[in-house]
Amino acid sequence: MKILDEVEKVNILEIKDICVNYGGIQALKNINLTIRQGEVVTLIGANGAGKSTTLRAISKIVNPKSGEIIYNGRNIIRRQPHEVVQIGIAHSPEGRRVLARQTVFDNLLLGAYIRSHQAEVKADIQQQFKIFPRLEQRRNQLAGTLSGGEQQMLAIARALMSKPKLLLLDEPSLGLAPTIVREIFTVIENLRTTGVTILLVEQNANLALQIANRGYVLEAGSITLTGAASELMNDERVKKAYLG
Repeated sequence: MKILDEVEKVNILEIKDICVNYGGIQALKNINLTIRQGEVVTLIGANGAGKSTTLRAISKIVNPKSGEIIYNGRNIIRRQPHEVVQIGIAHSPEGRRVLARQTVFDNLLLGAYIRSHQAEVKADIQQQFKIFPRLEQRRNQLAGTLSGGEQQMLAIARALMSKPKLLLLDEPSLGLAPTIVREIFTVIENLRTTGVTILLVEQNANLALQIANRGYVLEAGSITLTGAASELMNDERVKKAYLG
């Protein structure tokens, strides 16, 4: 996979001094990051560094204690989770979280709950089946009976059904076989060509940096390093800590 070309410097998301507390524990400490339209940006760091919390703060699953989240020029810090989806941000969470007792088709329908034009929704389901042919083969199968890789495909496809401008992906390779991981990452890389901006949290830092434009390193709730993906891949600190 090649490193993506630079894109126009139009900010779709700016996070300014975001702090998040879990009880007496400060999970995020004055986080600042920027994502430009059309980019793939990755967050890398050890378990517990605050990567998933950052995504949850953006999608408002958790409420920041302070700071600003600027999406397309507007502060969305007081928005509710469903409102965040309505304005164009979708979150594919860690652990997939598919609706196990619903079919693949119904999971996709539920991903489009904010949309009212049913003909367009059905057309987009067919588009997801083109992206993920395995899902079409299992369209009437209960999601809970899918393999881990198929559930991850469904989680991403379900998020895309809301037609997001910004897609938050949390650990898409977690627990998957290498061949399935490559398949998933090929899809992620191809999504950029459709105009979707992606913020990626990924345990496989090497693979994430291969497809990203830029990256941020999180350590103990703080950003300690940022730069072009190619620069981070060649940084000795990053190599030692995350690239093996």
